[in-house]
Amino acid sequence: MNDVGELLPLYRDDDRTRIRFAGGPGDGRTITWATGEPPFGVELPINQGLPTLAELDGPPGPVVRAAALYRPRLDGLGHPSRDDDGTLVYEYDGQ
Repeated sequence: MNDVGELLPLYRDDDRTRIRFAGGPGDGRTITWATGEPPFGVELPINQGLPTLAELDGPPGPVVRAAALYRPRLDGLGHPSRDDDGTLVYEYDGQ
């Protein structure tokens, strides 16, 4: 390795964190977090679809914001788990 371009695949300093979700409604989805510091948890909004006729028939109720909660998956030593490409893996923790 004599060229700087050969080192680029090994070292990235772009202050972004790639996160892949496992389980729940976001299973398999990958996002890029805007900082190099991974979050303690991520809330993904859940698409609830269009309202039904029964929901539209009565008086308007409170708006319910549904979200799925994801936490970092830890390996046997308690460190955040990563895929082969270096993407952090977050597992479904409920709603």
